Amino acid sequence: MKSLTLACLACLSLLTTASVFAASEPASRFDPQQTFAPFVYPQPANAYRSASGKPGPLFWQNRADYKITATLDPASRKLSGSEVITYTNHSPDVLDVLWLQVEQNRYLKDARGAFTSKFPTEFTSGESIDAIQVEDAAGELQDASWVISDTRMQVILPTSLKANGGQLRLHIRWHYTVPGEFGGRTDVNASKNGEIFEMAQWYPRMAVYDDLRGWDTAPYLNSEFYLEYGDFDYAITVPWNMIVAGSGELLNPGDVLTTTQQKRLEQARRSDATVMIRTPAEVNQPSSRPKTSGTLTWHFRM
Repeated sequence: MKSLTLACLACLSLLTTASVFAASEPASRFDPQQTFAPFVYPQPANAYRSASGKPGPLFWQNRADYKITATLDPASRKLSGSEVITYTNHSPDVLDVLWLQVEQNRYLKDARGAFTSKFPTEFTSGESIDAIQVEDAAGELQDASWVISDTRMQVILPTSLKANGGQLRLHIRWHYTVPGEFGGRTDVNASKNGEIFEMAQWYPRMAVYDDLRGWDTAPYLNSEFYLEYGDFDYAITVPWNMIVAGSGELLNPGDVLTTTQQKRLEQARRSDATVMIRTPAEVNQPSSRPKTSGTLTWHFRM
């Protein structure tokens, strides 16, 4: 009898311990109905996009074509420019404002992008907008007002831009000081042969207007960007002894390259091998430039 009591006590002890362990285990949150529920696409299907995001029969994109002229003064590190943006509104919406990106404001002390990583110790005065005018279909220019918030600029149109193919030309003049080595992807770096200016995000450019969000007015926070498609025609004026490497095709090699360099450029167009247009030995030779004073204007298109 005594042995039976001990055995029963042992069983009771084991059951009690098992109950304690069971009570300490968290309750399962597994929901099979949720796990195997029908998948729903994040965007509803419409005439502009299918549910998978592919363009639909009424899909549209707006367009921005740029004609830019700019001058760089290396002594003051000041870039001054003017541009004409031909903006085409293919959307079904009438637009009473335009939004643009002015990313040089990233270098202001209170820029939002300055707070996304280690806070910088050097700054610039940002992008200065000197004037904005709107050219209508008749070629008439009207002054436009604008508001800047961080790296975004809203232009209030004197007359709303028509939907489904409405077009205008936006004339903008601006200037800014190129940041030093702290600038990152746009800066000035010293070398044994002179300063190297790396230019990025150097002109005011159109923000995207699409069927998903309307205007994309996200500030520039050191990440990549979302832009409208279009053509670019730009001319950069610099001192005679500077070389400009730009995107697109150089349209005026006869104005900015020597006769020898023009021949090398033509050779490079037909060659699969690397052709040096201006060799390292020629870098400090004045004869490697078509003139030895004043300025030269480099004209590109893409």
